[in-house]
Amino acid sequence: MYCGSGDNGQLTFLDTVSLMSFCISLMNLNENLSQGDKQDLQNDLSEKMEVILTEVHSHLREQDKKLDKILEEMSNDNRRNL
Repeated sequence: MYCGSGDNGQLTFLDTVSLMSFCISLMNLNENLSQGDKQDLQNDLSEKMEVILTEVHSHLREQDKKLDKILEEMSNDNRRNL
């Protein structure tokens, strides 16, 4: 089998460098795809966290309103008892 321009079908230095370059390119492609997947996952998590935080803030606002009503009633009761 002929693998390059070397004598007797042997791999030359340039053939070896080309093969190594190809392998490194494949590893980089795999890493880039993994980073893209991580970015997509991070974006999805950010969107979900935003929804959760909106719900929590809404719930806390409702609780604040309820507490304000309770405090107002307690204040009115104290005035009546004086």
